[in-house]
Amino acid sequence: MTKNVNLLSLIGIAAALAGGSVAISNNNNSTVQAASITLPAGYTKSAIIKWNQTGKASKALIDASKKGMKENTNSDAGSDNTLVNVTKLTASQQKELSQYTLSLINSARHQLGKQDWTYKRGALHFANRVANQYYSHNRSCWDADHYVTGIERAAKASGLNSKVGQVYEDEAGLPISSTYNTNLRPMSVLKNQIYFNVKQMLFGGFAGSDSQMNDSSRYTEWEHAGDLLGCRTKSYDAKTKYFGISFSGLKGDQSKVSVHMMGVAKCYIQNYRKFNH
Repeated sequence: MTKNVNLLSLIGIAAALAGGSVAISNNNNSTVQAASITLPAGYTKSAIIKWNQTGKASKALIDASKKGMKENTNSDAGSDNTLVNVTKLTASQQKELSQYTLSLINSARHQLGKQDWTYKRGALHFANRVANQYYSHNRSCWDADHYVTGIERAAKASGLNSKVGQVYEDEAGLPISSTYNTNLRPMSVLKNQIYFNVKQMLFGGFAGSDSQMNDSSRYTEWEHAGDLLGCRTKSYDAKTKYFGISFSGLKGDQSKVSVHMMGVAKCYIQNYRKFNH
């Protein structure tokens, strides 16, 4: 997805609230909290499609996005205080985070009658290749746009179509605070921050503090929402995608961690053996 704005926040986010949540297996003898995001009234398929086709947001969509940012406060991030280096996660931790992120995305997709996206190891490997490209060339979501050249290299290495431009990545930046200003944080905090990132993507690309959530000028783009929800056009969007998430840092600034959410439609897979490797 083309990035019109950087999806990041220079504020900390509150600790996860306790709540009744469903746990799903990640096939690694652990569980992943099934978190969700509620789309308020006025947040509709037609409104998202209209913005993606015309760049015009209705007042109802802006108001719904404000409400979505303010009222979705329970990240169901759990209480795993395992301290992790976000850019050096284990394979099982990455799978857990991919499935957690998918639970958020799919909860919103369900509300619009869309099929689930699914976790795929090949998509995770692709996400890691993209993250490595960003790190190696010292690029991040704080740049003006996606690092398309790097994404294309990673796509080719993953057996994907590398000549279709930037059709794979939804990118954000982990919120920066005085407490979490390096690439280290507990797993539950990392999930909480991913929750905030997904909210930003769905609700107008919001970037700011809690006190600015009523400011309409903070809600400027729903292109990420169009991709995550399959609401870019009236006639064609991929019914489902394979998904994986990875993270990259900057060599000279550990406070800036980019989040690479990679969605792969089947039509872009050119070599399944390479993709699944």
